[in-house]
Amino acid sequence: MRFRYLRYFLEVAEEGNFTRAASKVNIEASPLSRAIKELESQLGVQLLYRAKGRIQLTWAGEVFRDEAQRILAFVESAQARVKAAEQGYRGQLRIGLCDGLAQPNLTRLLARSREEEPRTEIRIVEMPLSKMLKAIKLDQLDAGFTIDNDSVDGCFTTPVWAEQPAFAIPARHPILTFDRVPLSEATRYPLIMCHPERCASGHKTIQRWLRDSQQDALIVAQHVSSHEPMMMLVAAGYGIGIGLATQVNLFNHPDVISRPILDEGLEVTTFIAASSQRQVPQELERFTRRAQEIGGIFADN
Repeated sequence: MRFRYLRYFLEVAEEGNFTRAASKVNIEASPLSRAIKELESQLGVQLLYRAKGRIQLTWAGEVFRDEAQRILAFVESAQARVKAAEQGYRGQLRIGLCDGLAQPNLTRLLARSREEEPRTEIRIVEMPLSKMLKAIKLDQLDAGFTIDNDSVDGCFTTPVWAEQPAFAIPARHPILTFDRVPLSEATRYPLIMCHPERCASGHKTIQRWLRDSQQDALIVAQHVSSHEPMMMLVAAGYGIGIGLATQVNLFNHPDVISRPILDEGLEVTTFIAASSQRQVPQELERFTRRAQEIGGIFADN
């Protein structure tokens, strides 16, 4: 079985269309279709339903999609480990990152890991939460960072640090009369909100705050997937942004003022999620311990 056929099949499964899949793998649609038929012949099963230009996976196709992802992840991991070994590394950690959580604590963690364990290669991969959790379960990642501790079936989570949220407010906005802004005041104005899919954890967290404080009638000006576009839109006057105080300050902008949120109980905890079905690598144990030490409040747990 040829590895490229597995990649072809995964692209067809993702796109649901031979023409679009063919353009992504740089071949014509006809040879792509023949490759999939050859793959089906080798397996002795039908992987796809083909009807009126629409492509759907059979049940066997859905099962094979997961196995193909696992096979390719194993091969890619082996290649990466061999290359890393050639460069002098002795270990490797594949870490997922969702919801744009690149921030000062993570920077300090990576810098300290390089200093204390320079022979362990750390690879950071950004992706949505749902894909990150699936990649962890399929052994495509060793662990991932998330602020959602509720939607992690098949994984266990370890709290590593906690942060306070803040509003990002356009300069000269009337709400700047508050030193600490109540949610009830901010929600009177248009908001820049986390995207419900690309930034699912942040969106879920903010929705819970608004629900708990009984803020229902919202004006959402834009949805964003990270702090950087949020700050751009806030600076342009589109609305008030909600984010982690550390990241609002990290993406400092002269036309944006940061204000803490008055309401209590809105602390945001970051977790490291890892598979509950596999033994935790020693490199990941040390990485998690460093994260807790950087977070401070969990260092003694």
